[in-house]
Amino acid sequence: MSLTMSNGGIAAILRSGEFWRIVRFAFIGGLATLVDLAVTVLMFQVVKPEGVGSFLGMLAGLAGISYDAAGLCGSVGTYFEEIVSAVSFSTAFLVSFFGHTRVTFRKKGSASVFIRLMILSVATLFLRALLINLMKNGLGLYGYVPVITAMVIVTASTYAGSKFWVFSKARDIGEDDLPEKSRNGDGLSGVKDR
Repeated sequence: MSLTMSNGGIAAILRSGEFWRIVRFAFIGGLATLVDLAVTVLMFQVVKPEGVGSFLGMLAGLAGISYDAAGLCGSVGTYFEEIVSAVSFSTAFLVSFFGHTRVTFRKKGSASVFIRLMILSVATLFLRALLINLMKNGLGLYGYVPVITAMVIVTASTYAGSKFWVFSKARDIGEDDLPEKSRNGDGLSGVKDR
């Protein structure tokens, strides 16, 4: 079976713009992953548990709450990886939300889109962990194989969930939402055709 314009195939995907939407999705996802990694490294190398403990202590002091500094720092140290994961995931989620809203799907970002994307992100995070666990414990696969396999499956399901659920009813970005430069296309915002 050949893939030609007459039967749809790859040429139809390229013409429909779906291919470029998938490319934009991969770019924004990659950017969010880099942000996730950068925040993780920053927190482990620069902030450290003591920095988080000091920050929380400062917030408690501002709120007028008395606290045990040593106990607070000890608790932060015990749960530092979880704190790092939550902070880096949340930061990367914001990159995903704004990137997929404005760049990938070109839709208006509303509260319902935000909530749906958060639900999808958390669900796919659990799906990824489940798939890795099943491949390790059920199939005896370790190392890169379960991680990369789960990554591919979750990325495909995230794209489908985003397209058909998260952004399906979101309003398109209209011309009124674009900066003046983008509307003209020539960068001459006040100049009209003669």
